[in-house]
Amino acid sequence: MWWVKLIVIVLLIAAVVALGKALMSLVRGQGKDGKTMRALAWRVGFSVAVFLFILLSMMMGWIEPHGVNPAASPDAPMEQSAE
Repeated sequence: MWWVKLIVIVLLIAAVVALGKALMSLVRGQGKDGKTMRALAWRVGFSVAVFLFILLSMMMGWIEPHGVNPAASPDAPMEQSAE
């Protein structure tokens, strides 16, 4: 489903923006005001939201996981070693 990918991409972009805001507040010397920590907390929150949304999407059947290493799947043919 295309909208699941869109939500994940938007959340990842929001996490990168929050990380950029934390960097800018750190460079400007506003770290003592707590702006850096707040921006980093938002980044962690967005990252957790992405992870939980992906898990929810898998449980609801909106997305289907696939193997990262297709050679390790039981249906893949066995590789022969060169001797």
